[in-house]
Amino acid sequence: MTPGPIREVEIFSLGHEGDGETAEGLYVPYTVPGDRVRAEFDGIRGRVIEIVAPGPARVQAPCRHFGSCGGCAVQHLSADAYAAWKVDQVRQALSQRNILEFEMKPLVSVAPRSRRRATLSAKQTRDAIVLGFQERGSTFIVDIAECHVIDRRLEELVPKLREALAGELPRSGQCEIGLTVTDTGIDMTLGLPGVAIDGPRRTRLAKLATQLHLARLTVNDDMVAQTHVPALKWADAYVSPPPGAFLQAVPSAEQAMQTLVVEGVGNSRKVADLFAGCGTFTFPLAKSAAVSAFEADIDAVSALKDAAKHAHGLKLITVERRDLFRRPLLNVELEAFDAIVLDPPRAGAKAQCEQLAQAKVKRVVMVSCSPATFARDARTLIDGGYKLHSVTPIDQFLWATQVELVARFER
Repeated sequence: MTPGPIREVEIFSLGHEGDGETAEGLYVPYTVPGDRVRAEFDGIRGRVIEIVAPGPARVQAPCRHFGSCGGCAVQHLSADAYAAWKVDQVRQALSQRNILEFEMKPLVSVAPRSRRRATLSAKQTRDAIVLGFQERGSTFIVDIAECHVIDRRLEELVPKLREALAGELPRSGQCEIGLTVTDTGIDMTLGLPGVAIDGPRRTRLAKLATQLHLARLTVNDDMVAQTHVPALKWADAYVSPPPGAFLQAVPSAEQAMQTLVVEGVGNSRKVADLFAGCGTFTFPLAKSAAVSAFEADIDAVSALKDAAKHAHGLKLITVERRDLFRRPLLNVELEAFDAIVLDPPRAGAKAQCEQLAQAKVKRVVMVSCSPATFARDARTLIDGGYKLHSVTPIDQFLWATQVELVARFER
C-alpha cells in the first residue's frame, strides 16, 4: 500500500462520529479542536503521525486500549468539551429540520464502569483465546486487559472467560459473547458459529456456567444452564428479560429516563407505551396510570405479560403484540389515550408519528437513541400541531459517539 500525502493541519471541530475536522473538511480520528497535527491522508481522511501542538481540550485517555479498541471514540476529550459536543449533536440534528424553539435541558451523564451490558468478540488462536472489542472499522479483536466503561463485575469476568472457554470455541471464525448484569446475577449469551450443542458439549458448558457463577447461559439460542432467573426490578414489578433482550445500557441512565417519561405524561390516566420492549417504562407509568403496552418481539411480550401478571400495587396493564412499523396505531386508536410514550429503535417511528400528527392526544413523550431520526419524527409532530417543549440529552454510552434523549411534546 502506497503511503498517502502527509500534511500539517489544524483541527477546527469534532464531527458527529468523533473525528476531528479541519476548516476545509478533512477528517482526522483521535484529535480534538485546537490540535495541530501531522497526518497521512487517504482522500479526506487522515491518520495522525504526530501531534505538533495539542489543543486546549485534549486530555490523557484513561484506558490503555484507547486508539485501538473501537468501543470508545473520545476518551481524549476534556469533560466540558465532551459534554458540549454531545449536546450539540442533538441541537444540530434539530436545527437541520428547522426546529429551534424548545428548552434544552442539561446533559444527563453516567459514571465510568457503569454499563451493565456489553457484547464481546472472541476467537480461538493457536496459543490462546483473544477476547475483547473489535477495532474501529475492522473485525480485528483487541484483546482487552481493562475497560473503563463496563461494570466492574463484567470487567472481572473477562480473564475468567478466557480460561473457561479454552477448547470450546471453534477453530475458525469469531464468536460473540453477550453479557448483562441483572439483579440476580450475570446473564450470558454465547454464539458459537457452526458448532452443534450435543450432549457432552452441553454438559461442559453447564459446568462452565457454574464455574463462572452465571445466572443463565444461553448458547446458540438454546438455554443450557440457569441457576437463577435473571431479573430486573422496575417500579414494583420483577421482569425476567429473554436472552439477548434489548435493555437500557446503564441503570442510572435508565432511572433518569423513567423519571422523565413519568413526569412527561403528567396526570394522564390512560397511557399507550409504544415499542415497549420488556416494560422499562410500562411499569413506572403503571404506578399512576392504566397502560396499554405495544411491542413486536414475541419474547419481550411474553416477559412483559408475565411480569405484569405477578406485579402488585400497579394500575391496569394490557399488552399487545404489534409491529408498529407495519401496523402503527391509527389516529382513531390513539385518541383513546391521554398520553403516548414512544421508545423506537434507531430507525425511529416515522409511520407512527404520521398517525400521531393526525390525532388529538394532548401529550407525547419520545425516547430516542438517534438525534437524526428523532428530528425527522419531531418535525412530523410539529407540523401536525404539536409543540416541542423540552429535550433532555442522555449520555448513556460514555466516550462513544452515540447520544440519547427524552423529549416532551404537547398540543
